[in-house]
Parts: sequence; structure tokens; C-alpha cells
Amino acid sequence: QSFLTLARCSIIFSVFLMACACISGRLCREILFIPGSIMEQRRCQRRGGRGYVVCCIVVLLWSVSSAQIRYSVSEEVDEGTVIGNVAKDLGFDKSALKDRKYRIVSNNADSLFHVSQEDGVLYASRKIDREAVCAHSSTCLISLKTVLENPLEIHYLNIIVNILDINDNPPVFTQELYSAMLDENAPLGTTVMQVNATDLDDGLNGEVVYSFSNIVNHKLLNLFDIDAMTGEITVKGLIDYEEKDRYEIEIQASDKGFAPLVMQKSIIVKIIDVNDNAPEIELGTQTSLTIAVYF
Repeated sequence: QSFLTLARCSIIFSVFLMACACISGRLCREILFIPGSIMEQRRCQRRGGRGYVVCCIVVLLWSVSSAQIRYSVSEEVDEGTVIGNVAKDLGFDKSALKDRKYRIVSNNADSLFHVSQEDGVLYASRKIDREAVCAHSSTCLISLKTVLENPLEIHYLNIIVNILDINDNPPVFTQELYSAMLDENAPLGTTVMQVNATDLDDGLNGEVVYSFSNIVNHKLLNLFDIDAMTGEITVKGLIDYEEKDRYEIEIQASDKGFAPLVMQKSIIVKIIDVNDNAPEIELGTQTSLTIAVYF
């Protein structure tokens, strides 16, 4: 769909007549007070009349119009994709576009688009990466200015192209390695670490949620928990060094796009032994034990 607004700018003949008359009259009145002869006053009147005639000629010949039209297109479309039919939407005669030198005269898009003088259609010149063109902006609007001219009229056309985001960027973790040390018997709810991932896409395509990978066994799920929104990993169960002194856990970050993109990462948790076990004495049938008692 295209949103079209057309604004016609014209100069009214009578306004220019009044303006020119005022200018001429003011000029004469100012010179009239300068000491001099009647000849000087007559020259002033003729000068004013000449200005009056020039103003009339300008009004008769000059006419400028401007218009604005808006299109939307998804990023990453192929080169040559039709953005919009400008000539049709504005009612231009496409057979006259070449003679009237229809063209883009200024833009901020670095040759992302071009307009055809043959059919008046705006095309994509190459693939458009929204994240490269508009960085982290929530809206991506490209402004183009085109001109259509002939001897008596100049039409300026502002074209706004809204680049729509697609889910083409997966989340990326901000660290290559995530590793933490954790005391055994750590209280439930103890923070182990916090992971973080970012997504260059916009809207839901750029919102990240965290979870354990599907390959993580149920035993680990009973020991650790991960906050889906913040990426904080906490203790959920009893951590026993004697049972295991190191855990490698697969986590993942995914966006909320219609077809979510997922990035996985392994984190390392090393368990620190604490003195939580008393010594044990084992007595066998062939073992003798001497206990000395002192008084």
C-alpha cells in the first residue's frame, strides 16, 4: 500500500501585483525625499514601472508543485524489486517522463534506489540491509527527492521508503566463554552467573529469551535454573562436590520472531569443595586398633 499526499504550491497573480506595486511605490517615496530635480522623480517612476513589468512576467511564467508519496518494502529484497509505481500513483504521463527529465536529485540512501524514465517505477538498486542502513533505529525511513520538469513547471516529489524488518539476525552472546566457580552446598537461589545475548533485529525479532538446550539431562535441570528474561543462572538443588566437581551446561538464546532464530552456548561451572564430611574409620577383621588413654 502507498500513502499519497499531494500539496499544490502556487503564487496568486493579484498578490504579486500588490507586492510589486508596494515595492515600486516605496522606492519612489524614498527617493522623493532626496533633494534633486523632477527628472530624478520621473526616473524613479519609470524604474518602478519596470519592476512592475518584471514581476508580471515572473508570475505568468513560474509554477512549482511538490508532492509526497510513501512506500513500504521489506529488507533483503532482490535487486530490481519494484518499490512503487510513482508515475501511476501521481497521475504522471509516463510517455513524457524522459523528455521532462524525471530523476532522483538527492537522497540519503547511497544508491539504494533508482527511478526509471521509461515507466516511472521506483526500483531497488541492490539488497537493503536494514541494520546497516538504520543501525538500531526503531523506524527506518529513507528519503528521496525527485524532479519532473518542463519549461513552465517544476514538480518536486519527495518519496519516503519505509524499510520493514525481517528476522535475519540470530542472537549473539556477548562473551565467547562463560565460566564460574560455585561452592558446594550453595544455598538455593544462589546466582551462578548471568549470560547475555543481543539481537540486531527490531521488535519481536530482536527480543531475546534464554533457556537450557533440549539436550540437557533432567538431573542438571534439577540442580540449576535459568531466568528466561534476564539470563541469570541460579542454584535449584543440592550441589555436592563429591558427586561431581564440574558441570558443562548447554544453554540457548532465541528471539521471539515468527520463525525464531537460536544460538547455543556451553557454560562451565566448577564446584569448590568445602569441609563438610567428617573422617570415617573402617575396621576390618584383620585390623587391630590400639587406643591409648591418658589420665
